[in-house]
Amino acid sequence: MTAGRRASVFLLATLITACGEARQPLTPSVTSRVAASRMASRPSGGITCDFTSINKSVTRYFSGTEAKAVKTIVAAMQLAGIATPAAQGFGFDIFVHVANNVKAGNTDVTDGGALTNGVLACMYTNAADLPLAFPEDFSVALDPAQHGAFEIRGGASDSTGPAVNRPLTAPFSGVKPMSGTWATMLAGNPAPSRLLLYGRPGSTTTSYDWKVVPRSATFAGAGAMVGVCVDATSNSTSLLHEENIGLLPFQDASFLDPVSCSPIAAVPSRNLLQKLASAVGSFFVPAPLYGNPGGLAGSTSGIHSEFGPQVVDSALATFIGQPSNVQAGHVMTPPVRVLITASGSGLPVPNTAVTLGAFNNNGTPALLTGTLTQITDASGVATFSDLVQIKPGGYLFAAVGSVGGRPAIVGVVGRSNRFNVSP
Repeated sequence: MTAGRRASVFLLATLITACGEARQPLTPSVTSRVAASRMASRPSGGITCDFTSINKSVTRYFSGTEAKAVKTIVAAMQLAGIATPAAQGFGFDIFVHVANNVKAGNTDVTDGGALTNGVLACMYTNAADLPLAFPEDFSVALDPAQHGAFEIRGGASDSTGPAVNRPLTAPFSGVKPMSGTWATMLAGNPAPSRLLLYGRPGSTTTSYDWKVVPRSATFAGAGAMVGVCVDATSNSTSLLHEENIGLLPFQDASFLDPVSCSPIAAVPSRNLLQKLASAVGSFFVPAPLYGNPGGLAGSTSGIHSEFGPQVVDSALATFIGQPSNVQAGHVMTPPVRVLITASGSGLPVPNTAVTLGAFNNNGTPALLTGTLTQITDASGVATFSDLVQIKPGGYLFAAVGSVGGRPAIVGVVGRSNRFNVSP
């Protein structure tokens, strides 16, 4: 991207919900360390860990010199024992060789897929760590002629850059840590705390299907940024949607360039007036300026499948925790809760600044103390826990939301039930 195209992007803090807890893998027996035939089978697909078969796939997939190097890793993996952290680390080392082989132009997706699935069967005995449909179809991910992706991250010698799909010089989609490094982002996972990210184009021309192994992996800190090469400025009312989570907190994927990205998506051209309007119209907490807005992205604590843009023309505020009658000067309990949902879909909208105001029975604004602006969590709910009405009388609350980083999305006011404040 050139430095001449600059716009301000204002972001709000991201609140992330964890993706669920993984069960502990089975402990391998001493015998399983040396006899592949005794290793556990998978509950989905029935694949067993078989190092003899893995070595045959290695011979077919790699050239002579490379095959010897990979077989050395396979031997170390077998010695370590199935599902041990050491075996998993060796498995990721094998995947690094696979990824490099794809980059070198190897089109043998049949043997590459057999090798990858075979190694996974020896890395994990817990179905929650394996692909949901196992054995997985890695044909697109391993075909250098297609817009797939196959990347390993988190290890000391692994790449530290974003994981992107092919062509690597003009990718359509990518994943990167929201802040810090891959190792930091994956630090909360069991050793070896590494990740296989693989993907294929999604069901629409503007979506991408990302998956990870282990599937149970969660992302610490601010989580991961997932982006698609759809201009975040021209598409000023779009949020990134993940099919199993919903709408994600908005981010600008500055590592993607909508001007030159892969042609698998219909990318609108930039509009300078829209860029200026977006920058001027945002009045919430400023985030660092980007030299050049990129693709549409969202932040998440886990990767679960297809990501794509969804238009959210307006965001409706609804009171799901109504105000209760209270004595003047006392904190209102239970807390007032406001849900923000997207127009059309009704999906919860995270990372929305919800501002609350009080009005008396005549519709006149009334004094209200406490924290009057709260940010919605991943479920789209803002909680107001310290509200105090000073003067006795009859009142109602009104709430309106502004979606972080998306000032063009209109906030629709929601009103509460009436309540009374006694002396």
